[in-house]
Amino acid sequence: MTKETFDRKAPLVTVKVTVKVNNAIKEYIFAVDTGATITLISEIAIKDMGYSSGNSIGTTHTVTASRAETVYEYSLNNIMALGLIRRNFKVISRELPIGLGIDGLLGLNFFKHKELTIDFKRAEIRIQ
Repeated sequence: MTKETFDRKAPLVTVKVTVKVNNAIKEYIFAVDTGATITLISEIAIKDMGYSSGNSIGTTHTVTASRAETVYEYSLNNIMALGLIRRNFKVISRELPIGLGIDGLLGLNFFKHKELTIDFKRAEIRIQ
């Protein structure tokens, strides 16, 4: 089991995410979003990782609370958070609202086949 603490006073439950790009390791901050079916990375962060629309694996349609839109899909070689490593991991990219202070959203596809517990009383997030 992996356990991390989070700031319960913060508006979002955030975790550190590490992405391996070529031989470089880059760190980002993602919000845990159990309402998102797929992991989303901001356009700024995906460009920082070295991706562009030219090396996307395609496009898909997504629906947010406010609109439907077409977004690019990418396959990340290696992404790690909360002790989990996902390889050849599908994500989407779109612009995030300014001021959130995050680089993306960890969606349900990241936690597939795992037990995820968000304990607000202890300010802990656990995965096993």
